[in-house]
Formats: sequence, structure tokens, C-alpha cells
Amino acid sequence: MARMQRGFLFVLIVFSFTWTGCNSGPALPPDLPKLSPCVITVTQDGAPLDGAMVSLLSMDGNQQWFPGGRTDASGKVELFTNGRYKGVPHGKYKIVITKTETDPSTLGPAPDKDASGYDAWLRQSAAEVLQSYSSVEKQYAKAETTPLEIDMAGGKVDKTVDVGKKVRDKI
Repeated sequence: MARMQRGFLFVLIVFSFTWTGCNSGPALPPDLPKLSPCVITVTQDGAPLDGAMVSLLSMDGNQQWFPGGRTDASGKVELFTNGRYKGVPHGKYKIVITKTETDPSTLGPAPDKDASGYDAWLRQSAAEVLQSYSSVEKQYAKAETTPLEIDMAGGKVDKTVDVGKKVRDKI
């Protein structure tokens, strides 16, 4: 009988947390403007671009909120403002897209910190990280030069943009 009472009590506690909204997510800041859902699909030379960073920069220069996200394997990104709040504040934006790639490491796993080759491995590892490349044309990486724009006038926006041919520009 005690087991049944504990089971009932457990179910009651779980139900009460669900009912009161315990899992409702982060509280919204009081000055957060109304957000509209926004999905951007990024293609490169007509194919989906995976792993690209997409940021929206306000065209009116008032950048208090920062919408953005990273594309998935289908080239789609659902934008979040400040990384937490689903959607984008209303306004006109420049779309900035970047993707950085680094050549695969030739070093193998790190040796033990006490091993004699650790310092050399660490220096070489740092040098390899510096061998990074942008795979998206430079014009898309800056608000001043990107031709891509979006108008978040209200309602859901679903937009597809293409960033041209793949490049390999040293960063």
C-alpha cells in the first residue's frame, strides 16, 4: 500500500511541475521585441551548405539583438536571437554568411603532457589551427558587402540564398 501511495505521489509531483510550466524555458527579457520565426536555407553553387554561420545585422544600425545560427546538412538554419530566443525581431537585415574550414590534422593524438614531444606537438597543433580557410566568397562575410537582405516585417519568413561557388581563401 505504501508503494502505491509513493507511486501516486510521484505521478502527482510530475504532473504538477508540468502543469505549472516548470519546463517553459528561459524567461524572456522585458525589453525583447516581438520575434517572428525565420528559416534560411543556404546553398553554395546550388547544393546545400552544411556548417555555415548565418548572422543577421540590422540595416538601421541599431543592433541590440543578434539573430543567427548554423546550417544543418540540408543547408537550413532556424534563427534564434541571442542564441536563446526562437525567432527574429522585426526589421530589415543584411544576411552575413561565413564558413571556416581547417585542413585535417596530421599530428595524431596529443602525447602525455609529461612526454618529451608534448611541447613540439603543441606548437605544431597551434600552427595547424592557423591554417584555416574561408569556403564562402568574402563579399558574404561583411554587412558592408553582402548583397543578401531580409525583411522581417512580421509573420514567418522562409528564404533561400545562394553564396556562389566554393572558394578556399586563407584566413
